Amino acid sequence: MTKSLILDLHNDLINGKKTIKDIVDNVKKIHDKISITNSIITSTINSVDINKLQTELKSNEDNLLYAIPYSLKDNVSTKDILSTGGSLFLSNYVPPFSATIYNLLLNKQALLTSKASLDEFGLGGTGTYCYTGDVLNYYDNTRITGGSSSGSVNLVASGADLFSIGTDTGDSIRHPSSFLGTVGYKPTYGIISRYGIFPYSPSLDHVGVIANYVADCAIAADTLVQYDENDYTSQKIEKNFYKNLKEEKALTFNVIKDIEKYLDDSVLDLYKNAIEQIKKQGHKINEVPVKWEVIKAIAPTYQIITYAEANSCYANMTGIPFGKNFDENITGYTNIITNNRTKGFGSQVKRRFTIGAYITQNKNYEGIFKKARKLRALMIQENEMLLSNCDAYIIPSASSIAPKIDDVKNKKYSSNLADDLLQLANFGSSPSITIPVGFSKIEKMPFGININTKRFEDQKMFNIALTLENIFKFNKENR
Repeated sequence: MTKSLILDLHNDLINGKKTIKDIVDNVKKIHDKISITNSIITSTINSVDINKLQTELKSNEDNLLYAIPYSLKDNVSTKDILSTGGSLFLSNYVPPFSATIYNLLLNKQALLTSKASLDEFGLGGTGTYCYTGDVLNYYDNTRITGGSSSGSVNLVASGADLFSIGTDTGDSIRHPSSFLGTVGYKPTYGIISRYGIFPYSPSLDHVGVIANYVADCAIAADTLVQYDENDYTSQKIEKNFYKNLKEEKALTFNVIKDIEKYLDDSVLDLYKNAIEQIKKQGHKINEVPVKWEVIKAIAPTYQIITYAEANSCYANMTGIPFGKNFDENITGYTNIITNNRTKGFGSQVKRRFTIGAYITQNKNYEGIFKKARKLRALMIQENEMLLSNCDAYIIPSASSIAPKIDDVKNKKYSSNLADDLLQLANFGSSPSITIPVGFSKIEKMPFGININTKRFEDQKMFNIALTLENIFKFNKENR
C-alpha cells in the first residue's frame, strides 16, 4: 500500500474533482490559520496565474507535480522573489538568478506558495533565530519546531503544502520532521544540486524534501535529483524513485545498543514499540555497540567544521558589495563593515562566525581545525560500521518530543547524544530519512525514527521507509 497526497491531488485535478482555484483558496485559508506560527517570510500564493494553470491542465496529465502546492526554505535563490536567508542583513535581497532546484520545479509548473522561515542562514537548530521571529510549532504553539527548516515542516504538517524543500547540514530536515510528524528526506551528498542555495557548511550541506508520506518525497526527488554542471559537487545517479517504490521483505536492521538511556520518557515507549513492531513483521533487529567516545565527539567536531566553513562563506556580507548598508552616513571601510554586521546579524550567527574566525586563525588551525578533520574520519567510519551487515540502520530522530520554547531560551533544554547521531549521515554523505511513528501519550506530540542506508542507495532507503511507514500507519488525525 502506497499513500501519496501528491498523487491524490493530481488525480482529483485530472478527473475534475478539484480545480486550481480550489487549491489556491485552500492554501490561503491554511496560511491565515497558521499565521501565528510565523512559518512564512514571503507569500507567493497571490501571484499564481489560476486561469493559465487550469487551461494547461489537460496537457499535463503525466506531470505529477503540476499545480502541486509547495514551499521553498528561504535560503533558496528565486529570481525576482525576495530571498532573505532568514537574516535582516538580506531582508531586501531579490536575486537576479534562481537556484537549479527552483528552475526544475518551475519547469514542472509546481505551485510555489511561499518562501518559508528558517534559522538565520540555517545556523540554528530551534527555529528561534529567524529575523522575523520565533517559528511556533503547528501542533503546540508553546513549543519549538526545531530547525533550521522550521517553516517548511510547519507548512507541510498543516497541509498548506504537499511538499517543501529544505536544507540539512546536520539534521535540519530530519530532526524537525520528528517534532512535526512529517517525512524528512536527506539524499546522498551531491545528487540534488546546491547551486543557488545559500551555504552554511558546503562540505556537509544537503538539499532535501519534507512531505507527509514517503511516496511524496520520492515523487519530488524524481524531479530534483539531476546532475548539475553548476554545482562542482554534483553526483550522477540512476533513478526512478516513485516508479520503483515497493515494500521489502525480511529486512535486517542495525540499532544502537543502549541508545534507550538517552531518550526522554516522552518518546522512550514510542521508540521501543516501533522496534517491536518491526520485529513482529518478520524483520531482523541487531543491537550493535558503538564507540561512545566517538559519538561524544560528534557535536564539537560538527561545530568546529561548520562554524569555520560558515565564517568563510559569509565573509562577503559587508554591506558594501553585498548585503544591506544600515547607515550610509558612516564612512571608512572598517567602520561600515562593523556597523552593518553588528546590526544585520542575529546573536546565533555572530556567535558562530566569531568562533569560526577564531578556529581558522593561523595559530589555531593546526591544533583545532585539522584535528576536527581527523575526528570527522572517525565519524565516517562509525557510520560505515553501522551500515555493515544490514540493509539499514535505525536511530531515534530526536531524544524527545519538541521542547517548550521557554525551556530552550532559558537553557533548561539541551540536545544529547541521541540527537547528535543524525549528523553521522552528513559526515558519511549517505541518504537518511525520518518517518513518524506516533504521538506521545501525555503531550500528544509527534515522534519519528530515522532510517539510513549506504551512499547512492536512495531507492533502497525509500523502499525500506515505505515498508516501515505501512507498519506504523501514522495518522495525524489520531492525535
